[in-house]
Amino acid sequence: MCALLILLSSFYGVHFGHTKRASYLVVSLLTFIEFPFLYYIYHTNTIVYMILSIAAIAIFIPAAHALIFAALAVFCDVFIVIFSYYHPAPWAVITEQEAFYSTLCSLVISLFCVFMVTLLLKVQYEKQANDLRTLGEQLKNAADHDTLTALYNRRYLNQYLEQLIQNDHTDFYAVLLDLDFFKKINDTYGHVFGDEVLVTFSRILEKYLPDGGIAVRFGGEEFMLILPNTTENNIRNLLQCMRTDYKQFIKEKKNTVYSFSSGIAQYQNGMEISTLYSLADKKLYCAKNDNRDKDVF
Repeated sequence: MCALLILLSSFYGVHFGHTKRASYLVVSLLTFIEFPFLYYIYHTNTIVYMILSIAAIAIFIPAAHALIFAALAVFCDVFIVIFSYYHPAPWAVITEQEAFYSTLCSLVISLFCVFMVTLLLKVQYEKQANDLRTLGEQLKNAADHDTLTALYNRRYLNQYLEQLIQNDHTDFYAVLLDLDFFKKINDTYGHVFGDEVLVTFSRILEKYLPDGGIAVRFGGEEFMLILPNTTENNIRNLLQCMRTDYKQFIKEKKNTVYSFSSGIAQYQNGMEISTLYSLADKKLYCAKNDNRDKDVF
């Protein structure tokens, strides 16, 4: 009966993912029922099981409850040893054949218990490893992405460009975009709409982003595109599509016209990343000084 309960508890823990509850139940069954009862019947040769139960408590029971479980286990074990000495089981005297079958049965039960406890430990370890892996991925994703727009952030951009250059993928353009009069949008329509503009513009960038490119929130209302293996003509067409969608969005929302400006810099071998940023920024400055709504190469 005890072995059946242990089997059912282990199946429940593994199948439904409640390994903690199953661990409590299996350890309790072994510590307070199975092992004391075995000792009461067979005495000395089964006392090692009690030591096994203490090890199981240390492994599977959380520290907050492990001390209580261990104290109860010691009390239970000492009690059964004393009780069996003064009140031995009436069937304690057994024949050699009965002893053989009892030993064989105890061996099977003990091996089964060790297997199930080890299995629970393995499942628990794998679950914790998966949880840690998932948490690590979530933390990395949060560190690499902008919270509002979900685009990559500047931290990721720096790492991406360094890796790109190290791998000799040096045929690419950096496009720095700035939303024209964004402060006026915030002042006129409020920051909630300003955030909506940033998010919508981000989706427009992703919509037209070619394979192999990345879109980054560079800071504030500035964005950057990294476009490998392309031409100036392709970039012009790409930016025109983005500009058309952005203007249409503003028109539908507020019945007015806003656009963006951009500066485009091509990476040259040996160029520092900061130099690439500076070059794109200078060209963006030229676009903004030339009545905005322009792309400067």
